Amino acid sequence: MRRATTHRYRSISIPPAVVATSRASSAERRRGLAASCSTKPSSTKPKPSTKPPHRIPVGERRRRGARVAAAAAATASPSDDISKGFTDETSRASFAFIGAVLLNVLLGTLYCWSCYLVPLEQALGVGRGVLSGVFSLATIAFTASVFKLGPALYSRLNPAVIASGSALIAGAGMLVASKALSYVSVVPLFVGYGAMFGAAAGVGYGLSVQISGAENGARSLLGEGLTTGLVTSARAGGAFVFAPIIRALLDAGGVQLALSGMGAALIASSAPLWLLLSLGGLDAPLADRKRDKNDGEKTPEELERDAQLKPAMFTLWSSLGLGSFAGLMVVAHASALLQCHGAAIGVATAGVSIVSLFTTFGRVLGGWACDRAWCGATKVLRVVPFVAVPLMAWGAGAESSVVAAQAALAAASVVYGVFASAVPVELRRRTGPRDFARQYGKVYTAWGVAGLAAPWTAGLLYDANGDYTAALVVAMALCFGSAVAAFLLKPGRSHEEWAAAIEAGKRAIGSGSGSGIGGGEVAGSGNVAGKS
Repeated sequence: MRRATTHRYRSISIPPAVVATSRASSAERRRGLAASCSTKPSSTKPKPSTKPPHRIPVGERRRRGARVAAAAAATASPSDDISKGFTDETSRASFAFIGAVLLNVLLGTLYCWSCYLVPLEQALGVGRGVLSGVFSLATIAFTASVFKLGPALYSRLNPAVIASGSALIAGAGMLVASKALSYVSVVPLFVGYGAMFGAAAGVGYGLSVQISGAENGARSLLGEGLTTGLVTSARAGGAFVFAPIIRALLDAGGVQLALSGMGAALIASSAPLWLLLSLGGLDAPLADRKRDKNDGEKTPEELERDAQLKPAMFTLWSSLGLGSFAGLMVVAHASALLQCHGAAIGVATAGVSIVSLFTTFGRVLGGWACDRAWCGATKVLRVVPFVAVPLMAWGAGAESSVVAAQAALAAASVVYGVFASAVPVELRRRTGPRDFARQYGKVYTAWGVAGLAAPWTAGLLYDANGDYTAALVVAMALCFGSAVAAFLLKPGRSHEEWAAAIEAGKRAIGSGSGSGIGGGEVAGSGNVAGKS
């Protein structure tokens, strides 16, 4: 028999078995609820445990603490780590930058040679030409160090050791030079000042330029170009800062005290230099060693890179040589140039200040422009010499105008300064920081040639004509040639692009050689099987 249930809209018939099952389930639930309500809580208290409390071992506590700390670090804000890393990186870059600047300021006292010149003439009784040979030897040693000695050291020793060693050798060279008065001989001057101090200054200068563009060096602080400009400007700052001190030492005890006093100061500076560069985080060599013959053959990409780099380096060498030659022809005769145009003695003496000011301005402005996306190093090398040409032409044409001579001197100083920052930046873009030192040493020989020949050439032209008109005309033509050489410089790949191409080529060679080895084994086994 089926039970009928009336719904609002229709009637539903439920089987009797389903109705009985539902009633039984409801009765069981009611009995269970009544039993649970009638149960009284137990009044018996649990007995205290006689076992000692469980102690977690020390090692386990440490492991748990480490896990908690790791979890907290994982949930921490990423900005905390970023700000901490930024602060550490900025601090290291600041120490590296200060160390590079201080190194250049101290070793820049090499260019205080003119302060010792007259007292040495009087004390030793020798001519100006012999003493000028000391500075010529220093220029040669300086260039040779940037070319060969420096790159060999940069790939083997860390910067702190090289910087402190350069200061020690330079100071020892000054102490050796001071013995010239005791022996009444120029030999200590050639050995101590020319060879030792000149070589140490070259190593230090190359190191400072290397630091300014290192991947973990000072370039992260202000930018590669501006950092290079400021660091190279510090070399001229050494003569500016220490010239009054040397004058005071000369007045107090003569040239021997001045030479030995500066030597002691350089030796004492080795410890601060080591500390600054150590705090700068530069604890490894900044350059790669020269490729050995046992390193294997170069990949096609490496051969192509070298083939494209050689003409670019020659173009940079030509541009640097012509621009430096033009600048030094005018800068080396600054006071005499102004006097020849009618300047008073005081105004002519201030010509040295014009050179220092505008050379520094050119280095800093040129470095800053190299960092700008709308400019770059190549455009700086092309434009600045052209800008200087009209001012030099004005100085050559207006023989009795002091203002024209000052304008020509300022223009030549800017050109000379710009090349000191723009050429390293452009070369480093092509070679990379690890291979920069060797390639820059080759290009820098152009400056060595200009440093030896340009002042001498300007002097010959003055002796032949009685004024500096011909020297200014030649300098103007050299500026023009320097800009033309820069225009011939092809863009070329950056070192990052070459590194990616070389790595891809090596992977392709590796996968191809692997396939070749497998095929050779299969072929060899087939041959063996055929023979058997």
